[in-house]
Amino acid sequence: MIYDVILSRENDKYIARAKEWPQVTVSENSRDAAIPSGIASLTAGLKSQLLDYLTNQIEVVQVEIPLSTQTGNPWLDKFGWFKDDPTFDDLQAEIAAYRQDIDRQMEPDGDVA
Repeated sequence: MIYDVILSRENDKYIARAKEWPQVTVSENSRDAAIPSGIASLTAGLKSQLLDYLTNQIEVVQVEIPLSTQTGNPWLDKFGWFKDDPTFDDLQAEIAAYRQDIDRQMEPDGDVA
């Protein structure tokens, strides 16, 4: 696994922290000692502390979070609401007239009030 390590320097010491687990830290005199690199340091420094933390101190569990069961278009159940409304045609005519009025105002020769 590859982990991001945050490296900082405080009081002439190098502090290495695993980004995902800030509790796991190593403080060393040199940068190379603080950052575990190569095969030789697999069980030293930050890697050993991280391994101990992940295997002995915490438990990682997977939790399934159910998603909404609604998979269709939420607007589909709104269709047909006005099918028996006697004023619906009048509403549509008013909307069309309003849009035409706006279009006329937008034309270069339009009469802007």
